[in-house]
Amino acid sequence: MSLIHTIVFKQMMKSKVLYSPDNKIDYDKKRQEERMQTKRIPLPKNVAIKERCIKGIPVEFVTAKGNPGNQIIYYIHGGGFVLGEPATRRFFTAYLAGKLHYNVVAVNYRLAPEFPYPAGAEDCIAVYEALLKRYDSKRIMFVGESAGGNLVLSTLLRVKEKHLPLPAAVFALSPTVQYDKVFPSYTENLNTDCMVGYLSEEVRDLYLQSRDETLLKDPLVAPYYGDYSGCPPIFLWASKSEVLRDDSIYLYKKMKKAGWDCELYLRANMMHQYVTTPSFSEAKKDLKIMKRRMDEVMEGKTAFGNRRFELK
Repeated sequence: MSLIHTIVFKQMMKSKVLYSPDNKIDYDKKRQEERMQTKRIPLPKNVAIKERCIKGIPVEFVTAKGNPGNQIIYYIHGGGFVLGEPATRRFFTAYLAGKLHYNVVAVNYRLAPEFPYPAGAEDCIAVYEALLKRYDSKRIMFVGESAGGNLVLSTLLRVKEKHLPLPAAVFALSPTVQYDKVFPSYTENLNTDCMVGYLSEEVRDLYLQSRDETLLKDPLVAPYYGDYSGCPPIFLWASKSEVLRDDSIYLYKKMKKAGWDCELYLRANMMHQYVTTPSFSEAKKDLKIMKRRMDEVMEGKTAFGNRRFELK
């Protein structure tokens, strides 16, 4: 691990709080703390941020001079469906625009527990429908991490269900994809993950506010159960030491068995959703890979097959 990753990881391990129904968390306070922690992060000088509304839903457009204006990354942030907003992810979206040279639109979807499922998911599909009026679907790529990884996959499935034009590709970083199984990494990596613990319980209690078995197997809630036939290529990233490692591995295995285009990238000893922190040297390496894949997609390559990469 790089030195900066080690420092951040140790700091976050000290403040890690595991979810418990008996331990009520003040999510509004945590959101305010997140804003304070991220508001002073410097952004590249060539990047511009404009706050807008699409269909009444707040979004941020993150652009850089010289970027192609006819293509866009549709970014959906993570945060366990209860935290996060585009403003607290600018360190990542600004890197996508300023360094990877792809403009970004980031959706500020409604969060639980105030707005349980399907509120946030409906916001995500509504913004995509609006983007289709501005961009060719083959010039739109989805990117999301953690809960946002769930939402880019479930939004893709909603797009397919509604017979809308499909995006060009989906990049899901440490996605959470199901809530009725206990994958091995949920227990094996509980003490090596500085961010996630007992997420399935938190999602069921706060985001879904239900334990209905039918809902838990609904692909629009749990994209692990989705049918991705006819969909664009999907690129998965995960750390071998995070709790959600097996969400990516098991989804990849399922997609490989079905013959759907999917690539899986695994890196050892990294924190959850590390790819979204470009200050980590490991993340920079992986973002170069992501950039190559994005360029290939935009150049018209559509078949990637089923490959698993062990990153070093």
